[in-house]
Amino acid sequence: MNENRFYILLSKKLTNELSPEENIELDILMAGNPEFNNISRLLLDSLLQPSAARPQQDEKILANLRAKLKIIDPALFVLDEEEKIFTPGSFWKRYKKGLIGSSLLVLGLAVVLSIFNLKEPNEPAKKPSFSENNISTNRGSKTEVKLPDGTLVILNADSKLSYPDNFLGNTREVTLQGEAFFKVTENKQKPFIIHSKAMDIKVLGTVFNVKAYPGESTSEATLIKGSIEVTLKNRTNEKIMLKPSEKITVSNFTEIPKLDIKKALGSSTKPIEHIPLIAVDQVSVDKKENIFKEIGWTQNKLMFKNETLESIVTTMQRWYGRTIEIKTEKLKDLKFTGNFTEESFVQVIQALQLSCNFSFKAENNSILIY
Repeated sequence: MNENRFYILLSKKLTNELSPEENIELDILMAGNPEFNNISRLLLDSLLQPSAARPQQDEKILANLRAKLKIIDPALFVLDEEEKIFTPGSFWKRYKKGLIGSSLLVLGLAVVLSIFNLKEPNEPAKKPSFSENNISTNRGSKTEVKLPDGTLVILNADSKLSYPDNFLGNTREVTLQGEAFFKVTENKQKPFIIHSKAMDIKVLGTVFNVKAYPGESTSEATLIKGSIEVTLKNRTNEKIMLKPSEKITVSNFTEIPKLDIKKALGSSTKPIEHIPLIAVDQVSVDKKENIFKEIGWTQNKLMFKNETLESIVTTMQRWYGRTIEIKTEKLKDLKFTGNFTEESFVQVIQALQLSCNFSFKAENNSILIY
């Protein structure tokens, strides 16, 4: 449960045992739920203060909290009578030693939520609300997100991922604009579905990459491990299954007519159906970098294989956060292959320049290639 995870992370924060990754996870949880922010404020700002310094309302809440926790386990929180300060460190040490089970820890901290919503001790608690979380990245940046079900997502530059506080119902559904690497936690009873502009991807538990930037001519899904089921937006009755090391590419714009025989014979007025162009290709690990080119970005590797300069420039703009414009049309279709890891923006441009005789210059905060 999302709430349970929040309580555990907050407990570790109180005792300075939170790792950098867990700290990011806690920030994401609080960003998506105002109740979590309120609870954090109460515990972090008031719980460790002497009672004389706490607001009267907070003191009343904490008094009720103390009584409830004492019923559960008198040693769960220790009250220093001399300083009248709650000391949460002792319960976390006991928890790590196995003297307090995880269910007890969650139950004890869950009391905070119910009491925090009380203006009076006997007033019924409010139910926590669930909302959609939107995680975005700017050009030149990436971020890592752990979803409520434990699924790991690495979000590439200039991308957006939307997902709920909790995966309720029979599916786990998210929406992606941009590019992301997914390592989905297996749950055969609850499929994981990614919605993008051109296709929907359904999985049970697997590792794959999705590239679906708005405005680009194609969307891609590359399967690393397991299996995925792809459904095109305007061909929902057809399913395409991918095997490991396969990539599907779907055209976002170019459409071709699907022949309607009845219409051709004049016996129907049904309009011709349009379908996007698609291709399924085999991909392989780059021998030099020992990684699939399609997920090289997750390890800070900028990798191109027989790609046009126009496509490379689009990727570089997101990677470095710089604006690049190709002024000479014939240069756009030139193709390049190369791998870059720590090279600067200028070094990559210079390396491309060695393969083709073009010039570049800075103008109005942009790089012009001609």
